Amino acid sequence: MPFAAAPLIAGETYETALRFGEEAAAELAPLAEPSAQATCLRAQWDRIAGLGWPGIAVPEAQGGAGGDIAELAALLCGAGRTGLALPLATACGVVPTLLAGHPLLPEAASGIARIAAILPGATQDPGEESLRRHSDGMLHGAAVGVEAPPAPTHVIAFVEGAEPALLLLRADAPGVETVASLRVDGRLAFDIRCRAAAPDAVLAEGEEALRRVEAARDLGALLACVEGVSAMGALVEQTIAYLNQRVQFGAPLATQQALRHRVADMYVEYENLRGITAAALRAATTEDALPWRPIAFAKLRLGIAGREVAESAIQCHGGMGMTEELPAIRLCKRLLMAEFEHGGRVFQARRLLAA
Repeated sequence: MPFAAAPLIAGETYETALRFGEEAAAELAPLAEPSAQATCLRAQWDRIAGLGWPGIAVPEAQGGAGGDIAELAALLCGAGRTGLALPLATACGVVPTLLAGHPLLPEAASGIARIAAILPGATQDPGEESLRRHSDGMLHGAAVGVEAPPAPTHVIAFVEGAEPALLLLRADAPGVETVASLRVDGRLAFDIRCRAAAPDAVLAEGEEALRRVEAARDLGALLACVEGVSAMGALVEQTIAYLNQRVQFGAPLATQQALRHRVADMYVEYENLRGITAAALRAATTEDALPWRPIAFAKLRLGIAGREVAESAIQCHGGMGMTEELPAIRLCKRLLMAEFEHGGRVFQARRLLAA
């Protein structure tokens, strides 16, 4: 039962991202120490900055390549097949949307400015308050597990209140503390705490801040779905190849009916997610504004299907499914984490029900 997953968007951008992801995965695979992995991720970030990826969707007048959503999707599609452990959806899509028109945008497009974005719904530690701007203008509060490029130089923070605001501050500013960690999927995350931190700039306030945040989150969710489809297709492909090659009691595992049924269920979940995501991507490339409903449906489906396919793949790999040695297991971890990025399935379900 051979299977080869076709990319949602093929082309030169897809091929470049795929090759880069394969090389990056090979570099990271033998590294066990978190510090060594973090150093490797920093070197990989510098390389993608040199390739111009952070500016792929930034207008040429502001130092970018002037690409569109289709180019962004092709980039995430290629990177998704290997579970590339860099925050492309955030760095290439979300941050440029939040920074639109700001003088820092060219530095973000070049990769020099590495920006962590704290959006509504960011994870909080128990006992700590979410980010708030006090009457003196200072920022207080914390967010944990914020995905960002290595060694972030700036933080964009959305603060709620009577007048919601989107604020920009330097990561090394007085009163700002950042602590790095590695997520289960190998990506860098940062706990960011502010104690009387002074923002450098107000990017937007009121309705404009809400509009910009919603647009950035929807774009991030769409790109996460594209990446998820690519990762899931590669995972189904690798699981089938493993079952065909692995021999037990003199016969390939692929001859066992229970495993064949499980793989069939994985394939159905993959095709369903692929179809829903493709429809959302088509709508996003043809409409003037991002269509939030198709994106919300796709992200909701990613949360459900990603977990089911990842768990099934681990089961199909047996004991090997509990190791770090197989690329398929790294893809499983990536799918499990993608559920929580840019609005999880609970958020999307509530959003759809409210509408």
